[in-house]
Amino acid sequence: MSKGIEFSSTTLSMVPGIPIRPMLARIANGVPQTLQIFEGRAFTCEYKYDGQRAQIHRLADGSVRIFSRNGDETTSRFPDLVHIISESCKPVAVTFVLDAEVVAVDRKNGCKLMSFQELSSRERGSKNSLITVDSIKVDICVFAFDIMFANGEQLLCLPLRQRQKYLKDLFCDKLGHFEYAKEITVEAEDAYLSNQASLTKINLFLEDAFNSSCEGIMVKSLDVDAGYAASKRTETWLKVKRDYVDGLNDSLDLVPIGAWQGNGRKAGWYSPFLMACYNPDTEEFQSVCRVMSGFSDSFYAEMKEFFSGEKILFKKPPYYQTSEVPDLWFSPELVWEIRGADFTVSPVHQAAVGLVHPSRGISIRFPRFIRSVLDRKPEECSTSEDIAGMFHSQTRKMDVDIKD
Repeated sequence: MSKGIEFSSTTLSMVPGIPIRPMLARIANGVPQTLQIFEGRAFTCEYKYDGQRAQIHRLADGSVRIFSRNGDETTSRFPDLVHIISESCKPVAVTFVLDAEVVAVDRKNGCKLMSFQELSSRERGSKNSLITVDSIKVDICVFAFDIMFANGEQLLCLPLRQRQKYLKDLFCDKLGHFEYAKEITVEAEDAYLSNQASLTKINLFLEDAFNSSCEGIMVKSLDVDAGYAASKRTETWLKVKRDYVDGLNDSLDLVPIGAWQGNGRKAGWYSPFLMACYNPDTEEFQSVCRVMSGFSDSFYAEMKEFFSGEKILFKKPPYYQTSEVPDLWFSPELVWEIRGADFTVSPVHQAAVGLVHPSRGISIRFPRFIRSVLDRKPEECSTSEDIAGMFHSQTRKMDVDIKD
């Protein structure tokens, strides 16, 4: 306040113990597109692990605190992670803020990586109920991939290549406990779509990631526009997953905003559910599709109990954009991963309206429920811009008639 209009957020210092919003990635539809985007720029490819993102802080008093991507503290859930970090620090690591992925591992089977579902089965703990190391049934490994603060120095503006050096200078790699995200580097002189060697190298790395039970790869700029953009989703970080590569299996994180009363065997339950993406610019949820496949009977029963009472709205909120009229409107509470066939322009659904067609939105064909996404808030689901980008980059292009 003392600086008035001369104030800049860049003058503020990070403080270990206070989380920042993580940097996010955009979707790329395969390796060729990543080479087009990063043409002439050095970049790194990292495994995209199937775990839980964690921001790990070490304070000046030596204590370690862990935060989720939402900024919620999860230290009580991971006493083993606190121990791993304490054991992996070099003496020179006094204070830091790490970006990492916590992954379930089977240490009795060569530290084989396990699924997110295995990790989510761990007890959650609370401030008043701490989990003991002896009670843990699912082991973890932390895969560090970035550092935003080290020994009193804020590193957000440094390029990734320099941040990686800080990271590796402060920690000891301990197989199966603390590891750096597996990566390969493509230097600027090799970053061209016409470079067959680079295409082959990245495709093989992507296949290795799939074979290692990972979701795909992250592709990140190393030197140019390579700072850590907290809370931003930019094209300096791209994610390539099998869903996007296949072109007919696109995956979205969507929010259930309403439902119809089920019929026949599903009488007494909600089916189908109306799913929506989020437009952060207008702060609106925009419908994408109805989904009625992929659910178990127990999940239907759980959702019937969950969406009740105050979670059922009397009328459609003004911040819901859709031409659908479900039997019930829900408050935005959950995020689900939904996979479908491909995208189409829709006169009913309003996702990304105006970004592809002036008056119509985008819908996903043949959607099905994959899993609940536990580490995201509704406002952190797939955005309208994400969906427009996926529509434009899907393998089988669709003609858009804007005359209607």
